[in-house]
Amino acid sequence: METILYLVDAALVVGPGVWMTVAVVDNWRHPRLNEEAVAMVVRLDLMEQMYPEDFAQIAHRRIDSPVIIGRLFRAVRLFETLAAIALLASALLLGLAAGGLVAGTLASGAAILSAAFFVSIWGGFVIGGNYFAYWYCHQWAQSNHFMLMYWGFFVLVVLLL
Repeated sequence: METILYLVDAALVVGPGVWMTVAVVDNWRHPRLNEEAVAMVVRLDLMEQMYPEDFAQIAHRRIDSPVIIGRLFRAVRLFETLAAIALLASALLLGLAAGGLVAGTLASGAAILSAAFFVSIWGGFVIGGNYFAYWYCHQWAQSNHFMLMYWGFFVLVVLLL
């Protein structure tokens, strides 16, 4: 039964790992796409256009500096890359634990930390997005971030049980 549990855990962990890997590869190959999306949120571009009165109340939060925006994007990309690597490595460790090749406690511990890291990234986006009021004009991003956070959370809960 222990072998089956490790295999199920590996299957659960590899999903977010593969998802994050696809996202990270795009962020390395086509950084302008996501960097511009991040810039639009932190500059409050759409809010300024669509809700000028509300924008005026939080305009002081705006980040206009291309240098700071670039650094922010690169930091996010780095953390996402580390999370992708950690999730895939954890899934591999769980598979090896199923075969008795590594200690189950090592594999499970790595998977728990990796899943928590994944949840933290998306929780950070939800918190940061809230600060920049992205729910005004970027509902698709907010919904996506919540779904990813929940996905990681449910994987984490299973791993902890």
